[in-house]
Formats: sequence, structure tokens, C-alpha cells
Amino acid sequence: YQRWDYCGAPRCLDEEKYCWDGLQKSYRGPKQTTRKGKQCQKWTVQSPHKHSRTEANYPDTGLGDHNYCSPNSGLGDHNYCRNPDNEEGGAWCYTTNPYQRWDYCSAPRCTDSDKYCWDGLQKSYRGPKQTTRKGKQCQKWTAQSPHKHSRTETNYPDEGL
Repeated sequence: YQRWDYCGAPRCLDEEKYCWDGLQKSYRGPKQTTRKGKQCQKWTVQSPHKHSRTEANYPDTGLGDHNYCSPNSGLGDHNYCRNPDNEEGGAWCYTTNPYQRWDYCSAPRCTDSDKYCWDGLQKSYRGPKQTTRKGKQCQKWTAQSPHKHSRTETNYPDEGL
């Protein structure tokens, strides 16, 4: 008999990687226009608007280039909408319009279903799936019967078991 099997959880769509919750501080999508359609100014450029929102001034906010998978992918040499300073209105950018300094962006909001999909190794999957792809009932991570295992919260405290 088989001790384990894959779950068959749904794979995330590309657009789900670039959605936001809350203040949009973690938004890392490629949106580069404001909600009024203005083009965003690169974060590394000081014209037409001089500003202090730079990688050097915000080193702990996930700043860097536009590699979405990197934890260091907030501000950098791109013009994508971000929220490095916890603006209550969410992701924003400086505009290339000399008469409008900045504006908020219309980044897509995450839905509940986004939490229940996976990408890559499925390590961040936290969905409600309780059966394997072959239809077998999953054993609770907290149970040691019928299968004894070492995948416990004590052994893997940061894995969401």
C-alpha cells in the first residue's frame, strides 16, 4: 500500500501572483500606470519629480530590481507601482507628467481563492484540500496513525502544518 500521494491542488494563474491585500505593501506586479492612466516614473529617476523613495532610503521594504520571485523586489530600476511607505490608499507611483507628482494605481485585489492555489514547489499552499489526487483521505499532520511520520509542527515550526 502507499503511505503518501500528491494532492492535486490547483495551480495559480499568472495574474494571481501580482495581486494585493491590505495596504498593497507586498504588491510586486508589473502595473506601470496610475488609476488615471498616467505613466509611472522610474523609481531610480529624479525627473520630472525629485523624491526620497529610493532603494538606499528604504532598504528594508523589499527594494531592488523587478525580479518578482526575489524578496528584494520593491523599488529599483523600473516604473512599477509600489507602496514602500505604507500609504493608506495602496500602491502608487510618481508620474512622468510634470503637473501631477504622484497618484495611486489600480492594482488587482487578491481573492480568497488565491490562497488556495500553488506555484513552484507548492510550499506556500494553505488550501482546504483533504484528499489525494487518487481520492484517498489525507491523514492529519497532527496524527501518527495509520502512518508514523516526522513531519510535525515541532520538527517543521514554520511550515504551516
